[in-house]
Amino acid sequence: MFKISRLAAVYSQIQQSLNTANGISRYSSVLTFPVRNHFTHSGEGADIPIEKKAFGQPKPLTHPHLLKSDELTIGITAQEYKDRRTTLANTIGDDSAAVVPGYGLRYVSNGIFYPFHQSTNFLYLTGFNEPDAGCVIAIVNTSKNHTFTMFVQPADRDTEIWDGPRAGIQGSTTHFGADDAKKVDTFESYLIALDQSKCISTIYSDLPLTVSKPVSLIEGTHIKTLSASATHPLTNMIDRMRLKKSSAEIALMREAGRISGRSFVKAMKFTNPGVTEHQIMAVLEFQSRIQGASGLAYVPVVAGGQNALTLHYVQNQQLLKDGDLLLVDAGAEYGGYVSDITRTWPVNGKFSESQRNIYDIVLQTQKHLISKCCEASNITLDELQRETIVLFCEKLSKLFGRNIGFAEMNRLYPHHVGHWLGMDVHDTPTIRRTTKLTEGMVVTIEPGLYIPDSASYPESYRGIGIRIEDDVVVGGPSTGNSPIILSVEAPKEIVDIEAVMAGVV
Repeated sequence: MFKISRLAAVYSQIQQSLNTANGISRYSSVLTFPVRNHFTHSGEGADIPIEKKAFGQPKPLTHPHLLKSDELTIGITAQEYKDRRTTLANTIGDDSAAVVPGYGLRYVSNGIFYPFHQSTNFLYLTGFNEPDAGCVIAIVNTSKNHTFTMFVQPADRDTEIWDGPRAGIQGSTTHFGADDAKKVDTFESYLIALDQSKCISTIYSDLPLTVSKPVSLIEGTHIKTLSASATHPLTNMIDRMRLKKSSAEIALMREAGRISGRSFVKAMKFTNPGVTEHQIMAVLEFQSRIQGASGLAYVPVVAGGQNALTLHYVQNQQLLKDGDLLLVDAGAEYGGYVSDITRTWPVNGKFSESQRNIYDIVLQTQKHLISKCCEASNITLDELQRETIVLFCEKLSKLFGRNIGFAEMNRLYPHHVGHWLGMDVHDTPTIRRTTKLTEGMVVTIEPGLYIPDSASYPESYRGIGIRIEDDVVVGGPSTGNSPIILSVEAPKEIVDIEAVMAGVV
């Protein structure tokens, strides 16, 4: 958080400069900084009525098979997006503004770009899924409501021949609900004016703000000085909003889990000795997309045999061997929300005795932990982690006939039991795992055991890596304090896995 300087002379110069623009915002009397006319850019809104125009993302008129008439993105209504902005405005308080940038394209090489993925904080507040955009949400004491200003790439016929349609200035106001919209290249000038505004005393943001190529949204000397000031980060405010999911968000995550679960079944059926990890990855991605997902939510771990001992193994190129296990950590993204599931199964379709013993320890531990994911447990993810370690120590000590202590568990179980889940795989990163679990939060529960190739362990157990992960909605009063497993369609009982691989189901 930083206080805005009252340099009247500088502000006067900026105001005079910006007054050369063609129009004044209908909120200029409140926010005291001018904006460009909405429709001055060549090609903006020409020929095709804006309500019939295609944008750079699906809309109900152009994609009725994906969106209902009141939805801005799949499953989320325009009203829900507006409510989110209102919540944020009420959080930052009077005489304040939140500056939220979107993402730009990332490039593989000159002129060759990666598939675009929007900043989830920006998407959460706006529903706008085109690159190179930003927004400012401001609230002042003299106004009854917050103002929502968007900065976007204008519609341009020549550019759209190459890159496809854009919502543009007009689409940002009529479809996405912005009070004002301007070209993204005016963002810096706008922020300078905002910095000098007499009605905005506090700005919340997470700097630097960047778009593609990479080009800074705020390159000017004045803003560079501003970005070095003491600031109050905005991310934690948005993370606290995102932590508890709405019913619409949970429905999207349920669908992501359903798609992922069925994709895992197909991958299990495809698994045989001689198949490659890469082919399993291809099955998962194909099955996810064919069921309606936008793709996989992250680079999957497809780890045969001892590759499972590398937690983030993503080379996915090895042949699968008879007698080995296959650990797969993957999930689909649907409607901007993700799943994150891990299953482990035998390459040849049958668990060996040693594999079964370790698997059962992990499975029973995981089921116990999931049962604790409710408000009535008054528990945190860190406390679930401690329970995991205690249970593993007890069960492994009994299995191996010697004491397995906490220090040894750092090697056998080197990761945390869970994390927040939502629009991002590792969602709401500023929320600590010491936070009590309450209804509507979504977490992963993913205990695992990884037995090294060491003489310290019986030979038949060496190289076994098993992790079982589910996506869980924390239960509360409305669910009878019962957690909801979103990834239930991915088999995890030994009998079910072996039946799937045998073609029985």
